[in-house]
Amino acid sequence: MCPDVVIIGGGIIGCACAYYLSLEGVRVHVVEKGALASGASKAGEGGIPAPERPGIRAKMAEAAGSMYRALAAELPLDIEYQQEGTLFIAETEEDLCVAKEDCRLIRAHGYRCELLDSQEVIDLEPNLAQDVAGGVFYADGGRINPHLVVLGLVEAARRHGAAIQTFTEVKGIELSKDGGSVQAVATTAGRIPVAAVVNAAGAWSGSIGRMVGLEVPIVPRKGYVLVTEPVSRLIHCTTVSEMGYTRAALSGDEELLVALEVEQPRSGNLLIGMSREFVGFDCAVSPQVISAMVARHLRFFPSNTGVHLIRAYAGLRPYSPDNLPIISEAGTIEGFYVATGHEGEGQGMAPITGKLVAQMITGQKPDLPLGDLSLSRFTK
Repeated sequence: MCPDVVIIGGGIIGCACAYYLSLEGVRVHVVEKGALASGASKAGEGGIPAPERPGIRAKMAEAAGSMYRALAAELPLDIEYQQEGTLFIAETEEDLCVAKEDCRLIRAHGYRCELLDSQEVIDLEPNLAQDVAGGVFYADGGRINPHLVVLGLVEAARRHGAAIQTFTEVKGIELSKDGGSVQAVATTAGRIPVAAVVNAAGAWSGSIGRMVGLEVPIVPRKGYVLVTEPVSRLIHCTTVSEMGYTRAALSGDEELLVALEVEQPRSGNLLIGMSREFVGFDCAVSPQVISAMVARHLRFFPSNTGVHLIRAYAGLRPYSPDNLPIISEAGTIEGFYVATGHEGEGQGMAPITGKLVAQMITGQKPDLPLGDLSLSRFTK
């Protein structure tokens, strides 16, 4: 039996789309060119962002946080859901002034946050350097294990009839003679007749869009995660991050930005981020980038000097020009949908993205307004 929808991409976004579509009784076929979660989904820490500034991103973060609490009970696997809040560190008094304004704005819109002075930050995270100016605590910040979320979503979707096809590359998308609607997807394993396609190919979304003559303005943005040996509890919030990025002079690369981000999941390993650079589709691990990230981490956690790194990996985040996701119908091509561009927040925002895509395809009113996320915003 032919599927109703083919989803291109077996990462956390594509699998969330498959799950929520299958709940609606839609016949779903996921096509992934590698293994499941082999793109950005394998190379992130799993943070669920708290609402930090008013706007559509805050609405998505609020919805995703609530949905993850439900998924922790619904999915057939333990997704290692945690919610001990997110702490943003203000390194300087200037950063603290920005933090005060952020906190005022987000509280005015009904979200939870708390401005902390230097001592309150140290009380919350005793291993931090003593010279930070203060910080902001977002109680709704959380984390999941992205690999387990993908596997849980896939298993649940399969129970509702979804088909998952890995190590199969999409070679083209067939359109009707007038070019106005989707007809089939051509893959290395054969042709799949279908009337609807979801482009959830992450950093590769642009090339999928070009198969139907659409410009999907996504470029890869490289980011690293460093993993330490398991250690006793060193991080007490779900995520500790600094406000903003620093140019990584240690790397000799003017385009490389690094910042503190650290989480400690149940395993006890520290997951250390974060970096951002535009280097095309290069996923090679650079010792210079690792050095810059370690230096930034030790600036804020000097007591971790003796902790051993055991591995490092890099992934490619799908970056859009305005740093907002694209969750949209194509408009000019019936049956073509886009779910991409989350950059570093795809793992956190996957549930609400999947639900919004399912609502679009099934003709339901979306839970959130989609105007700011429309593909057409880049042509206006």
